[in-house]
Amino acid sequence: MGLATATAAEVPLTRIAFGSCCHQDKPKPILNAVLATKPEVFLFLGDNIYGDTEDMAVMREKYRRLDADAGFAALRARSTILGVWDDHDYGVNDGGAEYPMREASQREFAAFFRLPPESPVHRRPGIYDARRFGPEGRVVQIISLDTRYFRSPLVKHPQYDPRGPYTVNRDPAATVLGAAQWTWLAERLREPADLRVVMSSYQLLPQDHGWECWENIPAERARFLQLLKETSATNVIVLSGDRHMGEIMKLAATDPLSPGAPVWEITSSGLTNGGGGKVDEPNRHRVSPRTYRDLNFGLLEIDWEKCEVEGSLRRLDGEAVFRVKIGLERR
Repeated sequence: MGLATATAAEVPLTRIAFGSCCHQDKPKPILNAVLATKPEVFLFLGDNIYGDTEDMAVMREKYRRLDADAGFAALRARSTILGVWDDHDYGVNDGGAEYPMREASQREFAAFFRLPPESPVHRRPGIYDARRFGPEGRVVQIISLDTRYFRSPLVKHPQYDPRGPYTVNRDPAATVLGAAQWTWLAERLREPADLRVVMSSYQLLPQDHGWECWENIPAERARFLQLLKETSATNVIVLSGDRHMGEIMKLAATDPLSPGAPVWEITSSGLTNGGGGKVDEPNRHRVSPRTYRDLNFGLLEIDWEKCEVEGSLRRLDGEAVFRVKIGLERR
């Protein structure tokens, strides 16, 4: 049953599992490995179904098929589930603000994730939200970003590029989050927290591939990192999906855009769909030895006594393929 609302502020989180790219019609044996880690919270990072439709009856039926899966039902029963959407559960491949059914799709998303009546997602455009777990001194803030509803169009390469189909959008008006979400995010980052987990459906740190990522609109990537600096936000771990592969990254302190505190990112994709990217795909921010292209999920294990987080990327049998220790600054 996850963390009951009455205890969410009382019980410290110690295990947060996460993953993305979960086709409703494919077998999901990896969920058994997820369940074996006994996560208190599971974070769906997008492409939670492959909807790809403007027909909400079709979208609803695909959500129903995921909901009926035995592994997913067990996960819903035992963990608190939070989610963001990516393009395929949003409704259109690589889509943004131009998708005509985004309002209706948002209603289907809210229904599937059983958002309570008081959730602001019912009252405003976009699915962005934030939750807080744990007592004073052990507060985990989980920030769910909406990288689809407001996002400006992508710019395609005029000719084939082996790094991917997109180049950068230099339009000064181009956005990832939209004005209202940026204002909201600044307010959330100013709230006290001992660990901040930011859910972004696609990758934030990478700058060396041409698939979907924040670097498609580099001014917005820079704005996010600058906002961390302005708000003095520390202990930030970004979780992302989308790529059908996994890797672990860190923004170096020497990076020109470093906010002055470490920014980590773990990409986990996918639960049913793997094989994306390349093993040796260039990524100046990668700290894992390579990408992992088979089915995977991620796990954050929080040791409050040692004031550290172990982040790991795990394969189909639950064994870790990459691990990293992340020290937490004390407030």
